[in-house]
Amino acid sequence: MSADEPSVFLRRAGTGTLADSSVVMWSVAEGARGRRWRWTLASAAGLRHAGLIELDAEGRFARLELETGEGMLTLHPDPDRQFVHGNIVRPRGVDPVEVAWSDDDGLAIERDPFGSAVAGRRGSGWVVGPDLQLRREDGEDTRALELDERGVPRLDDAREWPLEI
Repeated sequence: MSADEPSVFLRRAGTGTLADSSVVMWSVAEGARGRRWRWTLASAAGLRHAGLIELDAEGRFARLELETGEGMLTLHPDPDRQFVHGNIVRPRGVDPVEVAWSDDDGLAIERDPFGSAVAGRRGSGWVVGPDLQLRREDGEDTRALELDERGVPRLDDAREWPLEI
């Protein structure tokens, strides 16, 4: 590919609002190994959280990093994808995390329909609470935003731009 040719991979940044008036700023960089999403979620009270979600080339969950006032959560599947594990770093120390996982599971972030959408939450699976703890929820999930044809969540007042390489 020459420098004049557009990338076949999705490389965009944008902003928009959620139904609760929170503002999302995001970027996505796609490559041969998958997609890497970065985003922040802020309200009038300030920054709620910042995150990173990676999806592998097949679109499966590969990594979550989520930072809040409560701490920093890192989560990723084992090579055999039977468990996800990581840790929560808090002011008082580190809490290890490990839960059973299957490729049928999804991941949602409470009070974050953008992060839930890019993480692939569509039904049963795990929810990250405001305290960064994981809890299991089964059944239909309506928290995630709808995705456009590129897999980008639909936001109100959306604007976006190309990421320059």
